Amino acid sequence: MEAKVAIILVNYNGEKYNEECINSILKSTYKNYEIIVIDNNSTDNSVKLLEEKFNSDIKIIMSDSNLGFSGANNLGIKYALNNGFDYVMLLNNDTIIESDMIELMIDASDSKYVISPKIYYYDNKNIIWSAGGGMNWIKGLPIQYGINELDSYENNKKKNIEFATGCCILIPIECIEKIGLMSEEYFLYYEDTDYCVRMIRSGYEIYFEPKAVMYHKVSASTGGEKSKTYWYYMIRNRLLFNKKFNEKIFSYRLYFFLTTSVKLFKYLFKRERVKLEGTINGIFDFFKGAEGKVKVNK
Repeated sequence: MEAKVAIILVNYNGEKYNEECINSILKSTYKNYEIIVIDNNSTDNSVKLLEEKFNSDIKIIMSDSNLGFSGANNLGIKYALNNGFDYVMLLNNDTIIESDMIELMIDASDSKYVISPKIYYYDNKNIIWSAGGGMNWIKGLPIQYGINELDSYENNKKKNIEFATGCCILIPIECIEKIGLMSEEYFLYYEDTDYCVRMIRSGYEIYFEPKAVMYHKVSASTGGEKSKTYWYYMIRNRLLFNKKFNEKIFSYRLYFFLTTSVKLFKYLFKRERVKLEGTINGIFDFFKGAEGKVKVNK
């Protein structure tokens, strides 16, 4: 009997992206799944369009507020835990998947491994966005292997990895039962890094499966690297994450202080106000103990 997969999509004003993503899932060669859309208090017509086009194909769970990436996914994970699923797949709604991706990931998992697929850019389908990932604990950062590269021998090897992007990750339900839900203190960014560290430190292995392929419309939902929101959460949550997990904390803090000081002077000199203010506000809020969602001024 095929394992039952809960495919969790988080929707926040995603009317431009949902249809193509869901249609790609519906073409999957693997059939024992349920698509669970968590609406993060959208203000556009995305929920109405989902109900009109996919009413019998998906389950929609509504949130009364924007819970962020981890909070919204946790609603779907709780549903999966309570309804007899064997796997949870977290999947960004600004993606499309190849028809055999789910099947290949299930085969690679063998009911015990966490699996990350190969992810290409949606707009440039021969350029890799992620071929698995690792951790640099001196820098306190996750590293995406293969980013902006063409296919190569290294990018086509199945391998044990330390970091799998939350853009798409397949997790056996037994793993979730052991480590619990995603941490919600981040709101946006680093929650997938946190989850991967907890998986590994609980004895689970994460593998990159290069035969499983998908495509990502990078930064479609957050405004990307140009937004102050991006810089704020990236810097604050990097500090939160490393305070929580980094066993090389002295080396990391020294590296962070030196490199961030140089960057702040560069932002000031080049008048890059968005980067400057987002970074400074993120640092200040970390030291004030701020967690979760905050209002980031434009």
